[in-house]
Amino acid sequence: MIIVTAGHVDHGKTSLIEALTGTNADRLPEEKQRGMTIELGYAFMDLSDNQRLAFVDVPGHSKFINTMLAGVSCAKHALLIIACDDGVMPQTSEHLAILQLLNLEHLIVVLTKQDKVDSARIEAVKEEVNQLLSHNHRNSPIHVVSAQTGLGIAELNQAIKQLAKTQIDELSRASEQASFRMAIDRVFTVKGAGVVVTGTVISGQVSQGESLYVSGLSKAVKVRTLHSQGRVSEHAYTCQRVALNVTGTNQHRGIQRGDWLTALAPLAPPKVICGVFETCLPFKHWQSVQVHLGNSHTTARIGLLEMLSDNQALVELQCEQVFSCVEQDRIIIRDAAAKTTLGALRVLDIAPPNRGKRSPQRLSYLKTLKESGTLSSSLLAQTAAHCVLKSTFIWANQLSANSDLLSLSESIHDVDGYLVSEVLNEQIEQQLLTLVSEYHQASPELLGLTINRLQRMTHGQYPLAVLMRACDNLSLKNRLNSTRGLVHLPQHNLALSNDELLQWQQIKQYMLTAGGPLWTSDLAQHNNLNLDVVGPLCRKLVQLGYISAIIKDRYVLTERLYFYANVIRDQIKTHGEIKTADFNSMIQLGRKASIQLLEFYDRSGLTWRKKKDNSRVIRDSSIFITSDLAEEHRS
Repeated sequence: MIIVTAGHVDHGKTSLIEALTGTNADRLPEEKQRGMTIELGYAFMDLSDNQRLAFVDVPGHSKFINTMLAGVSCAKHALLIIACDDGVMPQTSEHLAILQLLNLEHLIVVLTKQDKVDSARIEAVKEEVNQLLSHNHRNSPIHVVSAQTGLGIAELNQAIKQLAKTQIDELSRASEQASFRMAIDRVFTVKGAGVVVTGTVISGQVSQGESLYVSGLSKAVKVRTLHSQGRVSEHAYTCQRVALNVTGTNQHRGIQRGDWLTALAPLAPPKVICGVFETCLPFKHWQSVQVHLGNSHTTARIGLLEMLSDNQALVELQCEQVFSCVEQDRIIIRDAAAKTTLGALRVLDIAPPNRGKRSPQRLSYLKTLKESGTLSSSLLAQTAAHCVLKSTFIWANQLSANSDLLSLSESIHDVDGYLVSEVLNEQIEQQLLTLVSEYHQASPELLGLTINRLQRMTHGQYPLAVLMRACDNLSLKNRLNSTRGLVHLPQHNLALSNDELLQWQQIKQYMLTAGGPLWTSDLAQHNNLNLDVVGPLCRKLVQLGYISAIIKDRYVLTERLYFYANVIRDQIKTHGEIKTADFNSMIQLGRKASIQLLEFYDRSGLTWRKKKDNSRVIRDSSIFITSDLAEEHRS
């Protein structure tokens, strides 16, 4: 467990930590010389059951607010320290406002320097503090102490240990559900050991010998040894200070302060982030701002999507640089001059769409995510709106392999790596039925359409695997049929009229005599038919499976394709390959027709062309088998 400090400069934060732990958190010579905290400091307190509590001491000066944000960005517990002689000061209010934006769980107010004032002054400061807490809707205990005389230190120590006792077990259970994630705040080298990184474990747990990923680096690093809460350990858990000795770092870029260390292989970090903005001060659409998360910091523009009640708004951050974050992270947003804190963004979507950002459906979806208080409700909301890639959801929520959430309920299906709710699946099925029905009305002369074309008609809204599963389900319910790869309604039957049947007999006889592929114009000319009649008839015959188009407007009898496939198979079985010249000499149809046929087989998957010598080998021998040819397609 970690407790951070907060408060105005020179209010005794470091002295209080030293009185509680016996450790001076100021480690830099300049800090000791000036008597002021500049960098983050750390100290540890021993608890029962071999547990330890960590303190993060943050600077109180306004010039070091960025360092303060790095120290408290993932805090759950804090000490707000106020000197009795000064009372509430500007950084006191600002630090408390920031802690409020970070959804702090526990806050203990400590009034220091009791030995410098009288009891009347203490009561006045208490009243001032109560007003500040009331303004921020907090009801926190107040402890009066003196680091110099030791007054109140024992009582504060006991209160902190009691809080830690109730929280550590809960944090251990949370570590099992989440994947390891750590914000790196220091990187240095130790002679004989190598690179050491330190930081706060945001979620999950890590063990010695485990492989981890650094944001910005593609190759994993390995944990050689680790320190947890200031001691040598084999494991580290959520809300602990950790130092990791890692190997396998990139010598060109290396690990940098502000990077993230994760157990999951990172996805490409976003530059556009959607979320709910909890505002402290008014802001303008497209205002330039500075954003902070952990030790990461960049500039951005804030785009307003919709204003909500209670000083909240749905916004979109357009970052200048990629910004690593996951869902439910709280990003502190300050004005461009870094003078004031505007609010905090709770991340809802790290992969927002490029279009329709303010459409009613999109805004409704974001509001649903905003109201989702748990991961399970968030998953239900997402899978009801669109197909969710399972690996993306796991990364966006930093879930471990042991997470209960991965044991999907009956209302959510895993379709080839995509999570789809029952509600969305029913919508997809209904949409497919509507599209197929409309297609039949527009093109009654065609049997149906392919699944790939159906996907294009949905504007790529659904993955192919999900559409195929929906079609299979509809087929089982006898609401859709699939004939030779064409999807159609059961009541839609394609048949030749009497005139078309006579024309087909003429065309078939001519194709049998010719033996090879024929152009539409050849068929029309030979049978004294209009080209406008032959074209649609040929396309209909293709749908029925009687003929096949090897290229546009050039057709061959389907049974001849099976015959030529056997020729190719026999040649490759004997010689290991087939060349264009060999195939041409066998079928005697001319080099151009031979090439077109071979390329058709390449596209169909029967053969594979070797570019080196332009020969072919078998790719899939299970297709174009003569026994599979339907009886009505035989002569």
